[in-house]
Amino acid sequence: MQAARISTIRLVLAALAAFFSLVACSSQALANSISLESCTLAATPADTVQSVLARPKAFSCAETQNQLPPGDYWVKMKLPHLLPGDGRNLVFRTASLWDDGFQLWAIHRDGHIEKYQPFHGQSISPMRLGATTVVPLRDHPAPIKMLVAKVTNSGAVRGVMLQSQIGTSESAITFEMVMSVFYAGFAGVCIALLVYNIALWRAMREPFLLAYCAMIFATLTYGLFTSGALHYFVSGLTGPDRLRITIPLLAYSASSALIFVRFFFANTEIPAWLVKTTNIQATAMAAYATIYAILAPWQIKTLDAIYVYSFTPVPIIFGIYVWKAWKSKDHFLSYFLLGWSGVALSTFLRMLHAFDFVPYHILIENSTLFGMAFEALVSSLAIGYRVRLLAKARDRAEIAEAHAMAIADTDPLTGLLNRRAFLRALLERHSHWTLVLLDVDHFKRVNDSLGHAGGDEALALISQTLQQVAPQGALVARLGGEEFAIAYRGNLLLLEPEDLLASVRQINLPQGYRITASIGIANRIVTSEDDWKILYRAADMALYRAKTGGRDRYILIRPQNVAA
Repeated sequence: MQAARISTIRLVLAALAAFFSLVACSSQALANSISLESCTLAATPADTVQSVLARPKAFSCAETQNQLPPGDYWVKMKLPHLLPGDGRNLVFRTASLWDDGFQLWAIHRDGHIEKYQPFHGQSISPMRLGATTVVPLRDHPAPIKMLVAKVTNSGAVRGVMLQSQIGTSESAITFEMVMSVFYAGFAGVCIALLVYNIALWRAMREPFLLAYCAMIFATLTYGLFTSGALHYFVSGLTGPDRLRITIPLLAYSASSALIFVRFFFANTEIPAWLVKTTNIQATAMAAYATIYAILAPWQIKTLDAIYVYSFTPVPIIFGIYVWKAWKSKDHFLSYFLLGWSGVALSTFLRMLHAFDFVPYHILIENSTLFGMAFEALVSSLAIGYRVRLLAKARDRAEIAEAHAMAIADTDPLTGLLNRRAFLRALLERHSHWTLVLLDVDHFKRVNDSLGHAGGDEALALISQTLQQVAPQGALVARLGGEEFAIAYRGNLLLLEPEDLLASVRQINLPQGYRITASIGIANRIVTSEDDWKILYRAADMALYRAKTGGRDRYILIRPQNVAA
């Protein structure tokens, strides 16, 4: 347990170091860019860039762009006098939102206007990693004083145009490289955990493993689409296409997480109402996410509001599970709280942004992936620890079951097979069997002379003798009382009866007491219980003849004389 905690601490420190390194690199890349304040104006069909610039006071610079209704918008962004580098080799970057794209005009200080149409006639999509649209700006002798964009069919869900920046192409490349490292690392962790947990599920069939695999797969797919990577390979893929897929995938991941939590806490008594609530919430989120994907962008503002509010019960349900686990002193609670702290923080930040408490930021947009990557690393340890405990419990159960079967199949006094286990083992192997029945002569005299303790000692010594002289692979059993049996396959006289009788005579009992035995032998093919009954009757008849013939002898009934 201590070693597991040390490994967890090391993993957490390594994950945090990697996270802060990525944040530092991305922040450095963003530091070389200038953030632009966006002011919006509802567009009309008669508008031109010159006409809207002639009405500067008509623009609204309110930060809460998500309160605007859907439609076409003009966006004005003033640039400072101080531009990155020497004002050349610049790029414009903005977040990908619910819209059909935009046109961009660069207004230079000498009055020159340069127009850009990044979504028209381009062989390469302007979408880049981090789900940002990047527009390279052409060099001009006079610096740029203003950028004006016309956004078409904006849903205004998170805003009209957010996280707009201008920077050098070098900073854009640096930022994209940092994001590619993050997304590749996240995908690698997810794929490794997915393969690992699928293998565990196939071996152990634990339901929490299957739910975890579903959550990892949904999150991996979410990361693939939200990163914007598919825009490199799929021509014509728009920002709304990406959002129509990524937003439901986030809900699928949350639904799977709820089911995972339901099964994860093994030592916690979960009330039926909580299980039912969890199932209803998970099903409702997944169902609504599917409806969202089908209907969007129709009534996108309403759809998105319902979507955001559908997540509000999730932290409450998680909190109840945590409380129940804490009351039950569940071993896995500390792992769970540590692993899901990143996801909880990410969800909290995204909801704060959805409710206009914090502004949009690209790190908030990708915080879910940061949180899930951290959760995946820590949860892999928790699942490994859980599987280890399950394996130990299963081993203990198998040992206990084997011990119980051994007790049920063996005679407690002699340690030999009992009658039931002897017959089962004999019937499992269809073959010619030689059955040797041995009965102690005048055993009542042994008990009368030596007492029951002496009689038990005699039976134990006889069982040792039988095991010593029995052929290799033979079945040796105590059928009851003072009657023993040896069954073996092969030569009829593989066991020499006279040697067995001599060994019994040599058994040393207290007070120098000696015993003898009578033996009956028969041989027959046994393929069913009826065959066994015939063989046993024949051997028992031979034993009876040995006793009536004077005892301390054996009688053999040849196979041809055993009744068919």
